[in-house]
Amino acid sequence: MTGLVETIWLFVRGEESVRVIRAATPEGRARLLVYGPGNTQVTHEFQDAITCTHRESELERELVNDGFTLEQFTDRRSGLERRVAPRGTTERRRDGN
Repeated sequence: MTGLVETIWLFVRGEESVRVIRAATPEGRARLLVYGPGNTQVTHEFQDAITCTHRESELERELVNDGFTLEQFTDRRSGLERRVAPRGTTERRRDGN
């Protein structure tokens, strides 16, 4: 099982492509799934999203250095309010006092 998909990147170089998917697991861990180039498939599992994000950034640099370009970026988060309790105000900026 993949988990909750958060973000997808598609890198291309000529006819080759690499799809990178960052997903959260029900246990609170994070996965980085890498499909490509070709039939290559690799799954990396991390203790937390921060470590996963660091590895994703490294992988992105490696792909760009190898001649791949970012073709598509998809953020799958719903954008819906995730707070249990509503904000006390619609103003999101903090008061400087």
